[in-house]
Formats: sequence, structure tokens, C-alpha cells
Amino acid sequence: MIERRTYPRFKLKLDARYRIIDSEEAWKHAGARNISAEGLCFEAGEKLNAGTHVELEVDLKDDGPAVRIVGEIKWSSELEKPEGEEKAFLNGVRLINIPVSDESRFLKYYCDKMVEKLSCYLKI
Repeated sequence: MIERRTYPRFKLKLDARYRIIDSEEAWKHAGARNISAEGLCFEAGEKLNAGTHVELEVDLKDDGPAVRIVGEIKWSSELEKPEGEEKAFLNGVRLINIPVSDESRFLKYYCDKMVEKLSCYLKI
């Protein structure tokens, strides 16, 4: 399979919540599972259709408030769960907008993950 991503993606587990933009629905719990400089993947209890615009709040665990992100769902797939467990879906998001107040924190977090990953190659 050919890798189409421009930027590296890093696995993680962060608390998040989301809501569909232009919907009256309340915020719903989610879990961010990986990030890149231009997208992220989150787990939720529902399949979201490609093209749906969502607002996310992701807790970076950096003692600051959750960062707000607006994005577009690019894909969604059901996770395999043991029988009897509630369905869960991974939803891939292309980032569209991050408020200026959150952008530097998000990019710093992403760069820190990159340094963390690459540092294993520098150890002797």
C-alpha cells in the first residue's frame, strides 16, 4: 500500500469531545487516537459521514484548556469489538481551522511527539 500522508502520524490516547457543526446535538465523548500536522483520528460511538464538518475539543494534557479544532470527516470505519460491547468507529478528520490561541499549542504538542519518536534513533 502506498503511503499518501504528507506528515508523520503519531499514535496517542487523549480525551476529546466532538459535535457536528450546524447540528443541535450536544457534545459527545470521543478519544483521539492519532494526530498529524494536518489531521487526526478519533474514536466515537457513531459513524460519521465523509464531508461532515465537526468541532473537536482535545485535551493535550499540558495543563491548558482543551484545544479547539474544526475539521472535515474524510473516512469512518467500524472497530471490531467483542460481542456484546457497544459499537465504536474510528473517524478520520482533515483539519480545517484551529483558533490562533490554540494553534501554537497543538503544533508544539505535535512537534514534541515527533522529537519523542525520533529520539530513539539518537540513543547509543
